[in-house]
Amino acid sequence: MALFLQKPVFWNPRHYQQPAGHHATSGYPKATGYGHEEWNNASRMLLEEGGRRYRVFHTEGVGTAPVQENVGQTFIFMTASHDGIQQLVGIAGSAMGLMGDAFRKERERIVRKLSLRQLWKDAWQIPNVQTRYEQDREAFLEHWDTDLHWIPNWLCPEELFWWLDNPVTLNAQQITGKERLLNMFGSYTQLDLATVGKLMQSIPQSQRTEQWTRIHDAIQCAPEESLPSGETPEVHAHATTALATINARRGQGRFRLDLLQKWNGACAVSGLDCLSVLRASHIKPWADSNAVERLDSHNGLLLSANLDALFDKGLISFEDSGQMLISPQLSAAHLSVLGLPKPLRLVHPEATPYLDHHRRFVFRSA
Repeated sequence: MALFLQKPVFWNPRHYQQPAGHHATSGYPKATGYGHEEWNNASRMLLEEGGRRYRVFHTEGVGTAPVQENVGQTFIFMTASHDGIQQLVGIAGSAMGLMGDAFRKERERIVRKLSLRQLWKDAWQIPNVQTRYEQDREAFLEHWDTDLHWIPNWLCPEELFWWLDNPVTLNAQQITGKERLLNMFGSYTQLDLATVGKLMQSIPQSQRTEQWTRIHDAIQCAPEESLPSGETPEVHAHATTALATINARRGQGRFRLDLLQKWNGACAVSGLDCLSVLRASHIKPWADSNAVERLDSHNGLLLSANLDALFDKGLISFEDSGQMLISPQLSAAHLSVLGLPKPLRLVHPEATPYLDHHRRFVFRSA
């Protein structure tokens, strides 16, 4: 199973583009007056290598979490606690952790390439930082240079990095059944797929942009198992090369791209071509499919969000001819509002075994 982590980060009301001077009560930000994660959304954190674009970002450590066994299939949900609330501020998918001494040289290489040392000027402008170092800039710079390499301790593809324009206030009781989510910077919570689903659904419809869709699809297509020992990255290799190689082997992101190509970027039923509301929907459910079936584009339909929800719940299905089947649980009034039934625009013969499975095991025929 892919690795899903809820990771607390230091609150920043400046949209994580530079330190904001918020007062911390614990951890590294309390000691220094700033947190390395306060640049997570800065444009400087974009890394281009090998013809691909990546985002580097920071969280405090994740202890014994199996990040190396899940390179390219780790999803980090970054949350911030402040003013009595807890908010989701950012999500990174298909990530690679650059923790520990083994990756120090790679972190230092990224620091040099992105000229991250210059960020010290942002931090030193914060009065709280100057107070912590008793107005001694040289002492601050000495400490800054010692810890600088920790800023880029995560890496992910740019298209799967999403910093929310408006942080989403979370209801921990609804998501986890607990009073509060973890809020200690130095720890983490490992999440199961059901909890991840609740986190994703907690994001309002108005904020479900193309980034939401990409991350949602990547989660649904994530592998069940950790990487075989022979596929874990070598520490002397560039992280971007290792991540690109692993994601290519595992087909990460390929399912949605294949469906976009197969259906010419439009809904398989309505022809709607608004990418931000199109979902890469498995016909035979992801949980019931094997590793090959999960990446087989014939096991997929590109559907608008409302049709995807109906199909996922078994309230509609399709004959091998493409004609839509309607569950009796939908009333005539529902169908009138939805403008259904409508057939598939075309049917690929290779999809018929998957459609048969959906009709027999998912469709609510009674």
